[in-house]
Amino acid sequence: RFNTGFIMQEVNSKLKWADGKAVKNEVDLQVLDLLGPKTEEDLIPTSKKGLTSDSIVSNIRNTASQKIKKEKNQSYEDDRDISQNGIGNKEPQTIKELMQKINFHKPGENYKTDGYVVTANTKNLLEKHLKNTGGQVRTRFPPEPNGILHIGHAKAININFGYAAAKSGVCFLRYDDTNPEKEEEKFFISIKEMVEWLGYKPYKVTHSSDYFDQLYDWAVVLIKKGLAYVCHQKAEEIKGFNPPPSPWRDRPIEENLLLFEDMKNGKINEGDATLRMKIVLEEGKQDPVAYRIKFLPHHRTSNKWCIYPTYDYTHCLCDSIENITHSLCTKEFQNRRSSYYWLCNALDIYCPVQWEYGRLNINYTVVSKRKIGKLISEGILSDWDDPRL
Repeated sequence: RFNTGFIMQEVNSKLKWADGKAVKNEVDLQVLDLLGPKTEEDLIPTSKKGLTSDSIVSNIRNTASQKIKKEKNQSYEDDRDISQNGIGNKEPQTIKELMQKINFHKPGENYKTDGYVVTANTKNLLEKHLKNTGGQVRTRFPPEPNGILHIGHAKAININFGYAAAKSGVCFLRYDDTNPEKEEEKFFISIKEMVEWLGYKPYKVTHSSDYFDQLYDWAVVLIKKGLAYVCHQKAEEIKGFNPPPSPWRDRPIEENLLLFEDMKNGKINEGDATLRMKIVLEEGKQDPVAYRIKFLPHHRTSNKWCIYPTYDYTHCLCDSIENITHSLCTKEFQNRRSSYYWLCNALDIYCPVQWEYGRLNINYTVVSKRKIGKLISEGILSDWDDPRL
């Protein structure tokens, strides 16, 4: 038993510039790691009389020694438990062990998950899906090639590749290359190198652009079903959660088809038209954009296209095409789950299950690709390998 105030005094005298609250939190964590949680005996009030630095050090050493001995005994028990019962009660030590403990749905049992939308054709679509995959777990890591990956992406890589490995499945590396304005060849190369550096090998390397033709055909289907329309509102007009409704939402289907073809053929100026889907997202945003015009060459399709699909439109459809069983993404996409399910069901195609996990946040540094890219463009950072990052 000892008073951590002595430690705080010593630390504060040497780190006068540091945030006192942050220092105390760190000291408390280090003491907890060294000595373990307080016992009932520790909570009994004691007299401060006769308390010296020597007695404090002695108490720390004795307590630490007891903790080490206890941990050794527990380690022996855990190892014995593993040898007899697999992982047993031991805390997971690897990503694979952790993923083996996760209770996701089994392939083909999508309908058992919360919020999954079941239609009259769901059973047939799942049976066809199982026939194509053989009941194999399929995940994907779908980064946008517009920057260098950071430690947050390492978490996503480990979760997607790790879960597939734990279930004897496969994981795709899919480049979400739908924005030619920001994509560069060096980012494609560095992403693949990062995945391999972490010890994983993709089952297949694919691109969202592999499916541009199919995605366009499906957009036409949505228009014919009255579920998508060409809108001429400007980007600034539809920002936020309560934008004015589009005056073009109920225009005739034939007119929408002709205008969408004009968009594809470059007859409408950039920014003058978008294709929007008739759905309200969970966050309240109405009619998300499916296609926008960009007169830029694509690194793989060159000048074939001048309209490019958005994330909201592309993500779930590419998952469906690749027969993904578990679409694992961060919590920021939780409010997109409804549109994910809606779009697959609107097109009457196989619908994967979206699961979300907490994103990795780090204090006192910048890890956002968007923010880093802006700092580079403004000359504040030299490049993606700036040592200050």
